[in-house]
Amino acid sequence: MSTEHSSAKRGFTPVMGMSQVLAIAIAAISPTTSVFLVYGSGLDLAGTGVFWAFIIGACIAISMAFCYAELGSMYPGAGGAYTIVRRALGKPFGFIAVLLFLVLGIVVTASILVASSTYLHSLVPQIPVNWAAVAMMAIVTWFSLERIGAASWVAMAMLLIELAVILVFIVISFAGATHPVGFILHPATAGAHGASSSVSLAAMLAAVVPALFAFNGYDWPLYFAEETKAARQVLPKAVMIAVLTSVIVEVLAVAASTLAIPSLSAAMKADAPLTYVAQSVAGHTGATILIIGVVIAMFDTGLSGNLAYARIYLDSSRNHSWPGPINRFFGSMNRHNVPKWGFVFLGVGNALLCYFTSLNNLITFTGVIIVTIYLLIAISAIVARFKARSTEHPFRMPIWPLPPIIAIIGVALALTQQAAGDIIKTAVIIAVALLYWLAYLRRKEAKRASASETTSTGA
Repeated sequence: MSTEHSSAKRGFTPVMGMSQVLAIAIAAISPTTSVFLVYGSGLDLAGTGVFWAFIIGACIAISMAFCYAELGSMYPGAGGAYTIVRRALGKPFGFIAVLLFLVLGIVVTASILVASSTYLHSLVPQIPVNWAAVAMMAIVTWFSLERIGAASWVAMAMLLIELAVILVFIVISFAGATHPVGFILHPATAGAHGASSSVSLAAMLAAVVPALFAFNGYDWPLYFAEETKAARQVLPKAVMIAVLTSVIVEVLAVAASTLAIPSLSAAMKADAPLTYVAQSVAGHTGATILIIGVVIAMFDTGLSGNLAYARIYLDSSRNHSWPGPINRFFGSMNRHNVPKWGFVFLGVGNALLCYFTSLNNLITFTGVIIVTIYLLIAISAIVARFKARSTEHPFRMPIWPLPPIIAIIGVALALTQQAAGDIIKTAVIIAVALLYWLAYLRRKEAKRASASETTSTGA
């Protein structure tokens, strides 16, 4: 059965082409949002080694993109990474992926909107951060419930604004550089009293997870497989263009901003290091204009990112992953052919998190969940080559098997340097998923198979 025919049967309509899917993907990555969101965390962990953390992260991201592109061409579906893991590694691992996405869906958008509201607050101190983030989430939910075509055009229009912002920031930062290139080639950090010291490899590996968070989103085309024309051919290209765009723009932005830091110790003490850099290279007025662009970019990222998660939940409901009422809840579509209650769930969950939590608490935990999903995808890329030899491969990654091996080694090393609390939280989610599978889903599927066999025998 073709992707298009299947899509129509299940309620989705293929209406998007390459430009719209690519716009959603790049907006979900959002080089502007990514750099302004995680640069401070990377700088705290690795000093000027944040540049090398982004280089290492770029190697992992490109390797992962090859895995996503090949697997997405083999297993297209609204579940994206969930569909891939379920088909390649089996249903228990598929449910681990969907539960990770369930948590991720109500964490990622909240973290981005809280960051957007924080920058907005820096411009207008009278605007409370948490309430502004809640209001943004309400608008994101409203757009998400509209037709995907309309939402994708909104994302594309805002994407043009944010790309202009980050490109201008790169140019003026390079022009206003206060350090030679060696400043980033030889990583250093500033101590409590401003004294400079070298950065360890462990510190740079710790900063790789924020960098991966920054690059994340290039897989977003896969979640619109059932709404994309000629999906098996279009989606792999969209994934690869998205990752290369994000890598080039973000690495340049990190290099430029680091070279333009007037004082490393002052930057590391600043609440928003890039605001400090922007003010030093563009002045107060220029920095204000840039920050307005950052607020718009972060809102766009929140919208584009939010669009995928309800589709993952929808796909999990079509695979009967939940008790009946929850399957019907996540599987319900509105008149615009989008999963309405899934977006309502995301709206409420993210709004609560926007109000009750802080940005720093969200970023590190989110990064650990993301790289755990990467690990599942990289393993899936290896397993699928041997398991599905007869499956159509519209896209085959080059230099096989280096991409998944690089991704697995890089992710594993990065995870060893993360906070124990974030790793434990992620491990608890995985344990809950396995227990749910063993205690409920496996028995439910056995009963369904038995009933189907009985019906077939009776016939």
